[in-house]
Amino acid sequence: MGHAGLVLTCGYPRCRSVTATKAHNIRVREIAVRQKLKLSEYGLFHAKSGKKIVSETEEEIYARLGLPWIAPTLREDRGEIAAGLRDELPDLVEESDIRGDLHTHTDLTDGLASLEDMVTAAAARGYAYYAVTDHAPDLYMQRMTDAKMLAQRERVRALDAKHRRMRLLHGTELNIGPDGSLDWPDEFLAGFDLCVASVHSHFNQSREELTRRLVRACENPYVGIIGHPTTRRIGKRPRIDADFDAVFAACARTGTALEVNAHPERLDLGDEDILRAKRHGVKFAVNTDAHSVTHLPYMRYGVGTAQRAWLTKDDVINTWPLQKLRRFLRPRTR
Repeated sequence: MGHAGLVLTCGYPRCRSVTATKAHNIRVREIAVRQKLKLSEYGLFHAKSGKKIVSETEEEIYARLGLPWIAPTLREDRGEIAAGLRDELPDLVEESDIRGDLHTHTDLTDGLASLEDMVTAAAARGYAYYAVTDHAPDLYMQRMTDAKMLAQRERVRALDAKHRRMRLLHGTELNIGPDGSLDWPDEFLAGFDLCVASVHSHFNQSREELTRRLVRACENPYVGIIGHPTTRRIGKRPRIDADFDAVFAACARTGTALEVNAHPERLDLGDEDILRAKRHGVKFAVNTDAHSVTHLPYMRYGVGTAQRAWLTKDDVINTWPLQKLRRFLRPRTR
């Protein structure tokens, strides 16, 4: 749902419009009415006299109504006003909190930039860590082999030694097969720093098959993140029909993070799914799925989606220090 309504847009230079959904807009206006006030696009007024009270900033308007400032990404009428009245609004994750990107590609598979160029661009963003996760062999058009992946690992380790301020993680994006199996056996997966597992085919399986497929991937001890979980491509492909509450429960049980894919063609998970998954106790990774250096700034779209779902730094594993992140990604009995 987009921010379709405007609570106010005043004409003063310092005023910032209060952008919100229609439902949030109505809730705020109801509060104004109960206080014998009127809120319009021009400001906040006494209902009877028409005298202007405040109009310069949205902080002033919210404060006059007895509310703290509510971030635009929360203005969806999902309990944010009640939370504000209780002083319980979340400290939302910010793009500046992101310490690294955990799902990216190079020209070894379907990326457009070299490993060196992607790493240099990531370092320029000030990341503390950065993961290279090229595709695994079951995505046949990528022509991945064990030898190619191991050779890339050596290059990653060599680059890691040169980038003192940013740790490089060597990972892979695995394919979740129709039966939930993965591209490589566990003994090969054990050599990666992290594994993202994603569905890339057989989207029309039954609901039961798709659910079982995702749950089985969660149960693999080497899978740390489920990538673009619903597989949607905005305007191109609908989400798969799986029982995502069962998938969310499996992620919480196994300690598997769900991706908030920041690529504007995906934005997957969306905010409503994130809210449901969070209620199950799931953690998340906001990643770009970058296939070129120009995709790395997409991170802001994923963070915006995370904010709309009330996520904090504690909810997002790639805001954590590297040591804590490594503990989370460590293979364990599931």
